[in-house]
Amino acid sequence: MPATVVDAVKTPYACACRCHEALSLEQRTQGIEALYRFEDAMRGWGQTVIWDLAAPALWRVQQQLGEVKWVAVRDTGCIHARLLGFCVHELIHALNGDPTAPNWGTPVGLPYGVPESVAPADEAAYLHRYNQHEARAWVGLAAVAYKLFGIEWTLLPARDVGTYGFVGGNAVVDVPPGYRQVPHFDSMHHTRRYYALARKLEDEARDWFTEEQLGEMDARFREAEARGRDMRTTAYPPAREMARLKPKKPGRNDLCVCGSMRKWKQCCGASVD
Repeated sequence: MPATVVDAVKTPYACACRCHEALSLEQRTQGIEALYRFEDAMRGWGQTVIWDLAAPALWRVQQQLGEVKWVAVRDTGCIHARLLGFCVHELIHALNGDPTAPNWGTPVGLPYGVPESVAPADEAAYLHRYNQHEARAWVGLAAVAYKLFGIEWTLLPARDVGTYGFVGGNAVVDVPPGYRQVPHFDSMHHTRRYYALARKLEDEARDWFTEEQLGEMDARFREAEARGRDMRTTAYPPAREMARLKPKKPGRNDLCVCGSMRKWKQCCGASVD
């Protein structure tokens, strides 16, 4: 059985940012309540949240499966900075696209390919809209977390820059059937060019988060949250009780906290046990 949001908050693991020690009990309670509310909203939109420590691998699986209405959100053992950051990131994606559609309506072959029906001359224009959505999901963590959940501590993105498809380089990545590879600038082979394009895009994205936009996002989120809460079959355990749980080391047969989908004993735990 896939892990649930309750499974996730019941298994806090020690993390590099030391969330449990850095945040107060009230803040940790607030963070867990935000995760509960996120789960309700996703249910209200007809999405299934995968809370297992497997997001990086499951993203690649999703590319092969195509249109599936689930979202994997946990890629490390950190709950209050990274897991919450991942959830808010996906929430911004949902509210920029169609939250009831698989992958929020974004074609699964993006950003490194386009549907074969798109003409080569139109590739850059086609990808630009989705690059904009990714930039908003990347830079909007603080604004959206505060507006929707009242969270004021720092939420962590996966890296230091978003994942964009900038047409014009010579990097290529495998894409699913029905898509055409797009040669692009990437952060490894075209570092300076990629970061310059990314920072320009992200600066523009920050201006998108006006009070009007944030208010609209909050209203749409609350509507989905109420719908999902009514669909809930069991009550969540009190967030304050979950917030008191102390971080632990993964069990030997637990999924590794790095998100590899391998067991702890076969992955990062091999050098510790």
